Amino acid sequence: MLYNKAIAELMGSQLVCAHDFSISCETCRIRRLCLPAALETDELTALDGLVEHRRSVPSGEHLYIQNQPFTSLYAVLSGSFKTYTSHEDGWIRITGCHLPGEVFGFSGINNSHYLSSARALEDSVVCEFPFDELENLCRIIPDLQSRLFQLMSRRLVEDDELAAQFLHKRPARKRIAAFLLGLSTRAARRGDSSSELRLPMSRTDIGNYLGITLETVCRELARLEKHGVISLNKRQLSIIDIYALREPVCNDSD
Repeated sequence: MLYNKAIAELMGSQLVCAHDFSISCETCRIRRLCLPAALETDELTALDGLVEHRRSVPSGEHLYIQNQPFTSLYAVLSGSFKTYTSHEDGWIRITGCHLPGEVFGFSGINNSHYLSSARALEDSVVCEFPFDELENLCRIIPDLQSRLFQLMSRRLVEDDELAAQFLHKRPARKRIAAFLLGLSTRAARRGDSSSELRLPMSRTDIGNYLGITLETVCRELARLEKHGVISLNKRQLSIIDIYALREPVCNDSD
């Protein structure tokens, strides 16, 4: 069939991959969150061949930096990353937190350079998808293109939700609750526990991300713990009463 022939030709011409990892797109446990979702076996093989690197990034190191030429999208295989923008006056704003199964780097598509920097929050591993080759494969596999659009749309929705926190000046307790609920939802999406979590960012970074002070982050987390909503030991978080955690988000009153 012409469809399968096109995949075979693309694999043979440019998708030869020298990595020696035991995990492939087909065997990855978080594939349903990433680009491989809903692809057939031969399509998964083609996508796996496109992965240029399954790359280890030590904690604190950068995957890419702001204004660097855009070349690839990245999927978190393990660990976590924060993305942030640096401004001329020295102000740094954290714009994203990326967890296993999530794809990031979309900001570079339109401008041909990354609009933010990406730094590992812990020892992490990513899959790198060279964008030019990914575009070629999307022309052959319509489902892959649809999946890419879905992931881009999800990123836009999350950015809009964060922007609404600032625009409407939501109280700190609502911002903290929404952040913790988001972590819970993302963990459930991966197939992990939705109540036993690990804070991926420091309290300082959480405050920066949510637009509140470190002192406020600590105070609001302590308040939730005092009321038996959560239990917190350093970065290990247990959600004890998710209904009480949802209340500040769902209640429109301040």
